[in-house]
Amino acid sequence: MKNPWWSAVLRCPRCGGALDVGPHLARCGACGPYPVLGDVPVLVVDPSEYCATFHDAILAALAEQGLAERAVVAVVEAFARGRSEPARGFGDDWTAHEASGDAEPIPVKGPATRALSALLRATREDGPARWLEGKMHPVKLALEAACGAGERSGLLATHAERLLVGDLSLRAVFRARARAARHDGDVAGVVMDAETLPLKRGTLDLVVAEHVVDLLDEPFEFLERARAALREQGVLLITTPEPSLGSEDDGALERLAVRAKFRVQERRDGLPWLRLNSSRFVECYLVQALAVSPAPRRGRRSFRTAGRIPA
Repeated sequence: MKNPWWSAVLRCPRCGGALDVGPHLARCGACGPYPVLGDVPVLVVDPSEYCATFHDAILAALAEQGLAERAVVAVVEAFARGRSEPARGFGDDWTAHEASGDAEPIPVKGPATRALSALLRATREDGPARWLEGKMHPVKLALEAACGAGERSGLLATHAERLLVGDLSLRAVFRARARAARHDGDVAGVVMDAETLPLKRGTLDLVVAEHVVDLLDEPFEFLERARAALREQGVLLITTPEPSLGSEDDGALERLAVRAKFRVQERRDGLPWLRLNSSRFVECYLVQALAVSPAPRRGRRSFRTAGRIPA
């Protein structure tokens, strides 16, 4: 089998080694195999734990896509065998509108209608999605980290010759890959943990992390990995409704990015983001956006993560 293009970009999440890709497995010479499910490699530090924990969710996602072939199911079963992890769903967090791209629900009419209309207009005209759109320019290779249902994947696909959509949820990767594939560009998906980005050093032109960094246990590890994966002129775009990262300091994310050897190109704050879960359930956030690029490298260093990648 001829290796797909992503095999030259993705790396073993444990040691950073190159991967040899077959029909259903991606193999690291040092650490062993990883499953490939529906042409999506599962590059997490412990693939057996992943397949055991999300066993039913994986099979359901494959079935939804018509990809639950006997050989693919056998791979899932082989990795999960002998593990007794508590069963979990993927925990996908998206509204019906975000998942489908259909029209947003219309809020019920009442005393709040005028205020909500103004906030919705502000979200469309000056929200985080508009900020991200304004930062898009043609690139060779981009990564959408924590792609979710792919609400932004189509936009990225129109600006990248090649696009990787990554998420811990296999269902999310399938959805985002399908939405991006409707546009120009070559799209591939990968199941990954944002804190152990399985990427070759210095290959990406753009990383987009929309509303995810505040959900990570170790956001610094994500920032270090993203910096290592970016080319010297590459850019990381981050949006988050919680730049304090659990503290009371809204400058925490920016300082963490500087500590991870990024230079801050732009910071925007207070961008309105309304999530219309239904006509009666509306979430309102004020989002911070950062555009950062790798600071000049003055030497070589190693990561201090569970799955190290050579610097």
